[in-house]
Amino acid sequence: MAIATLLAGLLLAGSTTAAANAADGQDAAMQPTASSDEIEVAAVLDNGDPVQLLNRGVSYAREGETEMARAMFTRVADNRMRYQMETARGDWQDSRNLARKALGMLDRGEFTQSRMAKAE
Repeated sequence: MAIATLLAGLLLAGSTTAAANAADGQDAAMQPTASSDEIEVAAVLDNGDPVQLLNRGVSYAREGETEMARAMFTRVADNRMRYQMETARGDWQDSRNLARKALGMLDRGEFTQSRMAKAE
């Protein structure tokens, strides 16, 4: 909820700045606003869905965005609710355990581009 409130404040501030600049003769369409990726991340964090958080965290980790990945994994690891999740191998594991495992992998630098399939 705090993320959504923060995002709403940022969007409001951006639209206020755009309106002020438009009054000064500047093009309002050229003003910075929140990107669709920022809005999507805020929605995922606010939603709290462990599947989305873990998948997004892995994606960020592979891209080298370790702080964003850590935020996603930590959110799942600290959640009071436990969810049984099916892994890519077909086994079922506790969401908090998966998140802790992902945090350990992040700390050890195991999310690298070399582990990803490459298109030729």
